[in-house]
Order: sequence, then structure tokens, then C-alpha cells
Amino acid sequence: MISIVIPVFNEQASLEPLHREIGTVMGPLDVDYEIIFVDDGSSDGSSDVIRALATGDDRTHYVTLRRNFGKSAALQVGFNKTRGDIIITLDGDLQDDPAEIPRFLDELTSDCDLVSGWKIDRQDPREKTVPSAIFNRVVSLLSGLKLNDYNCGFKCYRRQVVDEIRLYGELHRFVPLLAHKKGFRIKELAIHHRKRRFGVSKFGLERYARGFFDLLTVIFITTYLNRPMHLFGWVAAFFSGLGAALFGYLFFGRWLGGESIGTSPLFSISIFLISTGIQVFVIGTVAELIVYNRERERLDSYSIKDEDR
Repeated sequence: MISIVIPVFNEQASLEPLHREIGTVMGPLDVDYEIIFVDDGSSDGSSDVIRALATGDDRTHYVTLRRNFGKSAALQVGFNKTRGDIIITLDGDLQDDPAEIPRFLDELTSDCDLVSGWKIDRQDPREKTVPSAIFNRVVSLLSGLKLNDYNCGFKCYRRQVVDEIRLYGELHRFVPLLAHKKGFRIKELAIHHRKRRFGVSKFGLERYARGFFDLLTVIFITTYLNRPMHLFGWVAAFFSGLGAALFGYLFFGRWLGGESIGTSPLFSISIFLISTGIQVFVIGTVAELIVYNRERERLDSYSIKDEDR
């Protein structure tokens, strides 16, 4: 079965045409499929349209959230409700073309676990495309996973990917990176992108600033989650080493020469740096204890590709 998850926020006019297009594309494929709309607290009547679509089609289902929790939460709710071995996500604004679904399925071969769309000819104004291009380059450089379009919501996943990744905050745009860090294989597919016909965009420039902090979060949880002292230890060593070097300069270069250092600003700075290093080390130790307790409870941080029993 193929599950199609569509997060929705105030897209009332787009939903019926989108549902119709998906049915037109999926019909000739002769596969079982389901459509799951997740209404993320819409206020424009989107929930009424979704209910009507679900009433008239046994393959269409919906979830309505009590308020707007964000796209990551909506996607996670949708993932939790899916039954398919293959999951497809696309936005509800009609800019993602359902006609691309067969191409996604073709790309999801035995050597790929996640296919991420690339809006190669993006039909959005420059105030969105230029910051997005910069964002994608920065993320690719810092993360080590080169993708042309981290922000594309049109993706195709194997079941195991969505089972092993948990989305919160605004981590939805980093799903390929989270999967890559787990060892899943990623492909990027250039797709057709359409102009928005109804409604307005729900995202502004501020999301790129938030995205930078989300990237730091992703790098931390994928690199240092199971070994926090490898991060905190180096930071502690840097501050403590700098403070110790400064203190050594004052002690051997001034105090032994008879010069008072107690009132020197450098003395206060050296003590502050050493104290900061000690505090960071203690934080790292506490983090290691948390990891140890989690491992004792067998909350797996690894991903198994295959096994015989």
C-alpha cells in the first residue's frame, strides 16, 4: 500500500482539485493507496472540505489538530496514521504536481530509501527563491549532505524511514539529513513545480533564521547525542586552557617578578574562563549520565538495515 500524507493549513480552495488529481494519477497504477489529510488548525473551512472528501472516498482519511502546531507536527501525526510500505508527502497548495508521483515510485529502487524532490524551476517570487538557494547551500556545506532543495515538501519514503525518525519543532525540512545520519540512502529528483493558484504562502523570511538554529540542533542530535562529552569536553578544554594560559602568563610573567596581579582585569578574565570550562565539563558529565540511563532502558539510537531473525 502507498500512503499519501498531506499537511494542510488554510488551503480550502486547493483541496478538492488536489484530491481529484491524485485519484487521476493513482488510478492507472493499480495499487492500493490511502490519502491522509492532516488539518493543522485551519480557520478557513479546510476541515469541512476534508471531511466531505473522506465521506465520499473510502481511501481518504483525515486528522484535525486542535490548533496550528506547525508542519513538523502535522507530518508526524500523518506518519503515525499511515499503513503503507511507501509514504509520499506533498503540500496541499497545488504547487506540487501529483503527476510526479509515478516518477518518485520509480526512483525508490532497491538502492534508495528516500527520494527528495527538487523544484528545479521554482514558481515562486525572488524574495523566496533567493534566500532559499542560500539556505540550501549553507545547509549542504555544514551538514555534508548536498541537496539542491531542502525545503521541498514533495518526498517519497520507505516505511522504515518514517518509523525511525521523529519530527518536532521545524525539523521537517531536515528529514533527508536526519535519514542520512541514520544510514538511509537519499536521492534527489528534479520535479515540476507550479504557481500558486489559491491562497497565500504561510512562510516568511524569518523561517530561514529559525532554520539555522534547527540545523545546529540536527547536527548536535545526529553527531553528539550518544557522546555529548565529545562536544562539551572540547568546549570545556578550550575555555579552561585559555584561562589557564592567561593565568600562567600572569603568574610567571608578572607575579614572580614582584608585580601584583590581584587587581588586574586579566586575572578576573582568567578565573572566569577556567570556571566556565569547569561548568561546561560538569554539563557534559550530566549529559553522559543521561545517555547512560537511556541506554540502560534500551532506547535504540541505531538503525538496523536487515537481519535474519
